[in-house]
Amino acid sequence: MNDDSAPGKPAATSESGAGTPGTELRASSKDDYPENETAFSCSNMEFDDFDAQSEQLGGHRQDYLKLSTGPFRGRLVSAFLGMGVSVHRETVNCAMYQRVGCPEGLIELGVSLGRAPVAVNGIELGCDDVVVARPGSELELDIPQEGAEYLVLAVELSVLKSLIRMDTGLELLDLHGHGSSVARAACLASAIEIGGRTMLRTCAQAPAAWRPQDAARALAAECVAALELDASLGIARERTRVKRSAAVLAAARDALSVMEEFDYATLSAATGGSPRSIQLAFAERIQMTPRRYFRTIRLHRARHALLTGVGGRSATIGDIAAAHGFWNWSLFTQLYRRQFGEAPSETRARANVGDTLHKGDA
Repeated sequence: MNDDSAPGKPAATSESGAGTPGTELRASSKDDYPENETAFSCSNMEFDDFDAQSEQLGGHRQDYLKLSTGPFRGRLVSAFLGMGVSVHRETVNCAMYQRVGCPEGLIELGVSLGRAPVAVNGIELGCDDVVVARPGSELELDIPQEGAEYLVLAVELSVLKSLIRMDTGLELLDLHGHGSSVARAACLASAIEIGGRTMLRTCAQAPAAWRPQDAARALAAECVAALELDASLGIARERTRVKRSAAVLAAARDALSVMEEFDYATLSAATGGSPRSIQLAFAERIQMTPRRYFRTIRLHRARHALLTGVGGRSATIGDIAAAHGFWNWSLFTQLYRRQFGEAPSETRARANVGDTLHKGDA
């Protein structure tokens, strides 16, 4: 497999101006560091566009729905060490709904670094919790209004299997299983946070004499040892209890994503709950009403059409607004600016600049 297309490798940097490098993406080679037995790369990117941030990791299916109003600010710091090991720290400044797919062949272990509670698959993460994303699985993340910061260690399945010695550790990770889960594992959570932060700092400094492949194996081995300590102490367990409100929210989201017109009867049929219970679930979990959530989905679809030219470049902004249920031009512009921090015309202009750059490259 070509390294540039391997799961977890950074995708091409957006030319729309949405991603601003804090530290330029750098790919080292054996010529740069003669004592290294493998190349590595690291990047530190700031973003003012959530779609651009979501596209940075190759092989990951990522859909971001921005729920807060106002401008987006985010950062993604990544280090690819070789040995099938990489570390990523992502930051967002606002409420988000993120649907993230784990590539085949990788196990991803994640921890929340922020103080505000992040919910994964309806379970709010504590400081001792670890998210386990298995190959081909999908995660649903609810980021609170305050935003969030989380750190992920990605390890190839074969590497992790070679390091695990205790059946109890293997059972918690369930390497042959499907789906994703949340586990209470205090030692593992600490090892991921401390080891991951240290590795990102080390990669940024890029000492000439270090051996990233050895560092990769050491980080993975440290996390496995921490998990086995959790298991031997009897404090490792999978968290499976999801509040009723989280289940209602998940079912309502699925219904809203395919709904043509907002309708509480359809939502009640999909969730098995009354309109009042649905409203309470949205208020408790994401602090917004179902109707506003539905409007947010339509605003995102209008934005996608402006960015990609869906409907043809001859379509006016008013045409696009109407196609997504916004018949009042003034109200659409007001809602759009409040949601994304820019006018619809600015979004389209940014997309046109990107098209011009791509044509120039061709």
